Amino acid sequence: MLVAAGCGTYVTMRRFERIAVSNDGKYMMRLTILRGARKLWICLGAVTIVLAASLVAPQSSTSVAAAESESSSKSAAPVRPMSIPDGDEQAQLLKPIVVPATIQAFFVTDLYAKNAGYVSQINNDIGDHVKKGQVLAIIENPELQAQYEKAQAAVAQAKAALDVTKRQLAAMQADLVLQQATLQRQRELFVGKAATAQTLDEAKAKEGVASANVEKEKAKISLAEADLQAAMAEANRLQALLEYDRVVAPFDAVVTRRLVNPGDLVQSAIATRTTPLFTCQKIDVVRVFADAPEASASAIRPGTRAEVKLYDTSEMTFVGSVTRVATALDPSTRTMRVEIDLPNPDEKLQPGMYARVTLGMEPDKVGAAKP
Repeated sequence: MLVAAGCGTYVTMRRFERIAVSNDGKYMMRLTILRGARKLWICLGAVTIVLAASLVAPQSSTSVAAAESESSSKSAAPVRPMSIPDGDEQAQLLKPIVVPATIQAFFVTDLYAKNAGYVSQINNDIGDHVKKGQVLAIIENPELQAQYEKAQAAVAQAKAALDVTKRQLAAMQADLVLQQATLQRQRELFVGKAATAQTLDEAKAKEGVASANVEKEKAKISLAEADLQAAMAEANRLQALLEYDRVVAPFDAVVTRRLVNPGDLVQSAIATRTTPLFTCQKIDVVRVFADAPEASASAIRPGTRAEVKLYDTSEMTFVGSVTRVATALDPSTRTMRVEIDLPNPDEKLQPGMYARVTLGMEPDKVGAAKP
């Protein structure tokens, strides 16, 4: 117990408790009220902390749930594929690449002899422009010519045999008409008791023989017609072989090789692979062959702009477009074959020339030539 001197106040202090006593009791009530107010503030503070925790916890869980939901919705959302440009867009987006190229004729054909024989005539030489069907050389084959003449004689013989058979059929048909009339008269006489049964039977037999002869001649006509067709087929076959004695141009072209001379004995190219007689090339339109590297092959499509520049002194440049692509890489070089068709009316582009091709240029006039 502690006594406050000079104020007449007694204060009793215990553990966890304080009590103030005065003579009139005023301070006792005041200290009690203060103690109650402190407890009240402590309780209010505790309640505030509890309420704040209860409010923060749902908000945290709500925000976490919202974040998880947003992340799941983002992960579940379908991924939009990137659009791949088509051939024209790829051609425009393709960076220019320069590759070596070779110019070739649009068509190259080696002409061989179908039949063996001697060259009797040569009408054209290298550098000549020829038209389709024009005769370049003539080969003589006497044995084949004799066979053809024999086949023609067989055709004439078959025709004559057919004509004889037809005439025999006409005779047999006339005899059949006579025998039918005789049989009819014998029947009338037999009814009037003017002819015997023997005579009637003989008339019937003759009519039957005449009818059989007519059918036989009809069969002979069919046989003669078949023989005529066989003879004509053989003659046509030999005539077709004789047509091969004339070496003709397969298309409008330029003769680039002549490997035969008059009097040469040529062999048939069917049995063995022999040397060609001529080589014809179509050069009014040429092909430009280039090999695109693997890194750019996937972007090259038909229609991709291409600039062809020659290596000669003129250094002329031709602008065109890719006509066709191989759509496959060469396993040995890992390159893709690209072909560019260019018109060549003035024949400035000659087969065998080297050039360089620039792919992926800006659009320009196709087929135009730049000096």
